[in-house]
Amino acid sequence: MCGIVGYIGNKAAKDILLNGLKSLEYRGYDSAGIALLDEGRINVIKSQGKIASLESKINQLQNVTSTSSNKPEKEFNSILQERLVNAINKSNCGIGHTRWATHGKPSDINSHPHLNTAGNIALVHNGIIKNFYEIKRELEEDGVEFISETDTEVVVKFYSKFKDQGLSDIDAFRKVLQRLDGSYAFALINADSQKIILAKNQSPLVIGIGDNENFIASDSATVLEHTEKVIKLKDLQIAELSANDVKLFDLDGNTVKLEVHHMHQVSSVAEKGPYKHFLLKEIHEQPAVISKMLLDAYSVATEPIACFNNLDFKFSQIDKISFVACGSAYHAALVGKYLIELWAKIPVEVNIASEFCSFPVLHGKNNLVIGISQSGETADTIAAIKSAQSAGAKIMAITNKQDSAIFDLAKPNTYVTPAGIEVSVASTKAFTSQVLALYLLAIKAAEDKGLDLIDIKDELHKLPLVIDQVIERADDYHAPFLKYANYRDFLFLSRGVNYPIALEGALKLKELSYIHATGYPSGEMKHGPIAILDQNVPVLSIAIDGASELEHNVYKKTLSNAEEARARMSPSLVIACDSNRDVENIFDEIIRIPNISQFFSPIIATIPLQFLAYYIAEHLGKDVDQPRNLAKSVTVE
Repeated sequence: MCGIVGYIGNKAAKDILLNGLKSLEYRGYDSAGIALLDEGRINVIKSQGKIASLESKINQLQNVTSTSSNKPEKEFNSILQERLVNAINKSNCGIGHTRWATHGKPSDINSHPHLNTAGNIALVHNGIIKNFYEIKRELEEDGVEFISETDTEVVVKFYSKFKDQGLSDIDAFRKVLQRLDGSYAFALINADSQKIILAKNQSPLVIGIGDNENFIASDSATVLEHTEKVIKLKDLQIAELSANDVKLFDLDGNTVKLEVHHMHQVSSVAEKGPYKHFLLKEIHEQPAVISKMLLDAYSVATEPIACFNNLDFKFSQIDKISFVACGSAYHAALVGKYLIELWAKIPVEVNIASEFCSFPVLHGKNNLVIGISQSGETADTIAAIKSAQSAGAKIMAITNKQDSAIFDLAKPNTYVTPAGIEVSVASTKAFTSQVLALYLLAIKAAEDKGLDLIDIKDELHKLPLVIDQVIERADDYHAPFLKYANYRDFLFLSRGVNYPIALEGALKLKELSYIHATGYPSGEMKHGPIAILDQNVPVLSIAIDGASELEHNVYKKTLSNAEEARARMSPSLVIACDSNRDVENIFDEIIRIPNISQFFSPIIATIPLQFLAYYIAEHLGKDVDQPRNLAKSVTVE
């Protein structure tokens, strides 16, 4: 959530900051701002809305001319305007921020950067300070006034209090941090010094080391556009940056040795290519991602799974597995539970990460807790993994980002999916790669217990081709889906391994189109949801048959539940395989996918649901890549 950038060096900072903020847009935000230091002054420009609104405001400031008829006043205003324009264009030190509102509604006033009362200190912040009300009351009792609703303004004015007592930048920050309870990534500039001060706890922040210049950002990909030398700040560390130096301290003021990592920008994600939206591009990238994962896992079915060779345990030692995850990753974990219990016969529970820490953690050395996070920075999932680790459980992580807190926390028991950065906030290729990772993990668990799953591995290798075939049908899905664009409620139903995909389909439609959508196990419809059904509530079922008795029973029961919904006059849709002919007399709309076994259908069934959400959102004129209120990386609890 949110994004921080900063620059200090020998170049103009404005464009570096703005470009950096644009590279962080995928994280989600509702406002943006920059603070530029020039000749002992700090100039702050910020705006609610997109970065384009901020750029427009900057351009307006640069183009303003005085309209006063009073000549001395006009000349004075012109001098001020020229000074501001020079400061904007020539400053070589600044910080920037994209905000996702936590304290206070989205507005220009609540946007970052925030200033102290004197206007000579500016601060940007990612995270949540839990005890800011207490500190705010203390400052108000001392006569300090506040203009925003944010916890961040409290921090910058608290810092200013210690600076006014004559403390150094670092010592003042230490005093502040020792009082704070919460998560934070801070970047601060002071008009009295040509430096940037940073601090971090539970929110990502990295430094890029250049030649006579240094960069900061919430995401390593942003600084890797400028340099391959990166310092990843650790929790409770403070950094002091000048153009040609970086100093690192702990909370006691002791100097910390710099650990410089040499990293490479994996790929450029800035271009949509022939696609109208990044989301559409990322849907189309799924066959290549799935193919790469399978090739990395094994070449022929007789080979054991190789992508988990780094694990420091065997699944034969594990009595119970617990997944912790949020959002789409939680849905992927539900698929994983089904597969591991089916193939490896290990009991599995799935927890929403934010709830995992709400009750006592009863895990021991023979329990494995697996955190799943696309960004690797999900605060709730990090907290859950740490809680399990403290209780003595083995921990593991599945993430889409090697350069992340979850990867570092769980290594060597980590698996990085090769989906690459998703620019669109709503997850597509990251989700399907997580689901495939859990197929491979289930096979690995079975192999550790001496079980043979050659036939299953043979089937998995067919997935990229089938995904390609589904994507080729995208145009066929367009018109049928648009019939349902103006409904305000949607119900998604399925059973067994595809119940999580019903949840994911509902989430995607909700995220992109803002239509209220809910997923349920088909059998649960009679236990409450059936009350809302009528001609205004479409019901979409996922009904995939299979050769085994288990698969066929699940399929038949799903059809029976769909019949019950249709009897209440609800418009009915189904995702079914080409060979499933008995759906034709039950559903109003049949969305066909190539023939595939029910056990291997979750990834395939997901693709039409992604198109459903995309087509309806695009038709309704929604911001497909950056839906309102959403953030890609949820770095606060």
